Amino acid sequence: MTVIDLGDRTEPTEPRRRRRRPPPSRSFLVPVALVVLLVLTGAAPPAPRLQAILPSSLSAQVFLTGGGQIVAVKPVTGVADGSQELLAYRQPERATGAPQQLTALWRTPVGSAQPMVVERVDDSALVFSLTGTDAGVQTMLLDSRTGQLRWRQNGVAVFVASHLILLQTYERQDLDRVAAVDVASGRELWSVSSKAFWPSYHRDPAGIDVVVVTTVDGDVEVLDARSGTRRGRLPADVDDPGDQRYASVIGDLVVVRSSGAVAAYQLDGLARRWRTDVQSVERIYRCGALICAPSAGSGVHLLDPATGALRWTVGEGFDVLHAGDRRALVVDHRQRPPTVATIEAGTGRPRTVDDSWDLVQDFGVVASHPLGTRSIPDVGAVLARLDPADGQPRRIDLLPGAVGNCRHRDGLIVCRRRDGNFGLWQLRD
Repeated sequence: MTVIDLGDRTEPTEPRRRRRRPPPSRSFLVPVALVVLLVLTGAAPPAPRLQAILPSSLSAQVFLTGGGQIVAVKPVTGVADGSQELLAYRQPERATGAPQQLTALWRTPVGSAQPMVVERVDDSALVFSLTGTDAGVQTMLLDSRTGQLRWRQNGVAVFVASHLILLQTYERQDLDRVAAVDVASGRELWSVSSKAFWPSYHRDPAGIDVVVVTTVDGDVEVLDARSGTRRGRLPADVDDPGDQRYASVIGDLVVVRSSGAVAAYQLDGLARRWRTDVQSVERIYRCGALICAPSAGSGVHLLDPATGALRWTVGEGFDVLHAGDRRALVVDHRQRPPTVATIEAGTGRPRTVDDSWDLVQDFGVVASHPLGTRSIPDVGAVLARLDPADGQPRRIDLLPGAVGNCRHRDGLIVCRRRDGNFGLWQLRD
């Protein structure tokens, strides 16, 4: 710290009576705090960008559909029976210095069921899946320009393309089902059902091209997503027919877990690539550069996708978000509330703990690195990339007025504002 000598100060012999200055108002403190925050985060003064406000309520949900349209689901005003309505907004197209106030293009009632999936299909349709309806889970196709209902089917949409929707149904008669439906007509193209099975999906540049299902008997079948024809099958293990298996598609692999091992097969042809003995694996998923295999009682095993070799293990109490050879970004459930931390491969212990970062939910394709927000009272939320390679969150933006509950997709982020509405911002690089 540098000390500046201001010289001797001589007080007057007859001190004047000083007027008491009123304390600064909150309206004054907010812009001052904003300037301080910009300096602390290394950000430049905000430039015009695409930003907007969606009028809403505290119990509403907002969905980024990925097609230039934003959808909100909120309770109907003045009604106490749980009725909701769906409102569609056009995504703003120009950058502005202040947020634009969005006005709904149309609205339509959707009952009291909870929305699960909202997606745009080409330029004219909106896919909307709800749970909690009288028929269980249902999917509707709405005209994106008017909200008019085109067709309704049972099941939740697990894949949406310009001409094809895959619906997954959990029947009340204990029959699970996957069906392909033509977008234009709602006509079912093909379906497959079983007493119980677990589907997984492979996505190519044009969309999902393969459906992999595991039956309750342990068979693994690879189906063409567009025709339903079977492209390959792994029969149940003849050496242990009672051993239940579960298959997941990870990259170009079908990764099958059982009670004592994880095995990977080439998606095209199902030739075995590797097998690793791991006990009591609960699920399999891609976590950055590695495959994560949480195991009951022994933490999360991090496997090499190419060889199946065990790279390292994260202890119990953590959910791994993104992993590499040296570090992993995790949610630490040993803390209350759960914290975001970076785990070191050598020690298995957190390197840093950022207990005030809230994870941002992904819409559509998962981002290469998770995003997190930190709320600053009366100012907004700092947005950061949570990259374990850096060890520390990298601050990339400031979202004025935001308080959390953020979701992002295709370069846009939407967050709850402190006034109860939602704010929309274009992400800065």
